[in-house]
Amino acid sequence: MESFEPGEAAGFGTERYPEVIYGLPLGNGETQGGIDVLSLGRQGVLTVGFGGNTILDGPGVDFVVFENPFVYGSMSDKVFSELGEVSVSSDGETWVTFPCAAESTPPLGCAGYAPVFANGDLGISAFDPAVSGGDFFDLNMVGVSEARFVRIRDVQGAGAAPTAGFDLDAVAIVHAEVP
Repeated sequence: MESFEPGEAAGFGTERYPEVIYGLPLGNGETQGGIDVLSLGRQGVLTVGFGGNTILDGPGVDFVVFENPFVYGSMSDKVFSELGEVSVSSDGETWVTFPCAAESTPPLGCAGYAPVFANGDLGISAFDPAVSGGDFFDLNMVGVSEARFVRIRDVQGAGAAPTAGFDLDAVAIVHAEVP
C-alpha cells in the first residue's frame, strides 16, 4: 500500500513515482543533497508500504528515513532541511506519530535534517546507521512493537515549485521481519 497526496508546489520526481521512493537511497554526503527524490509539496503526505515486510522493534534504530538535507555556511554550521513528521501503522488505518519538534535545533523526532551518506553506487549501506546518515527512528519511542507502513507529512510548508516540501529518497528497515 502506498498513497501520495501532493501538497502545493509538489512535482519533482512524480514522473518516476512510485519507483523513485523504493530501492536504495542515493545520498550525496554532507554538503550536497541527492536528487533521486519525490517532492511532497507544502503539507504533502506520503504513505509507504513494504510489501509483506514488517518493521520490528529491535535494539536501537528500527528504520531510517532519507531526505536530501545538506550542510552549508561559512563555518558549515547551517543545515538546509525540509522537515517531515513521521507516523507508523501496522494496518494502514491506525497511526502512531513520532513527536516532531521542528522548532528545536536540531529538530527532534522529525525526518529531513540529517545528511544522507548511504549510496549503493558507493557501497555505503542504508541498513547500517553507523554509516548511513539519514534520520533514525526507534519504534520503542512511541510504544509500537511492529509496523508495516510509514507515513511522512511535510511540516514546514516551504519551497518553490516543483521542489517544495519534504523530499523523500528512501526508507530503510534496520530490523525487519521478512515473510
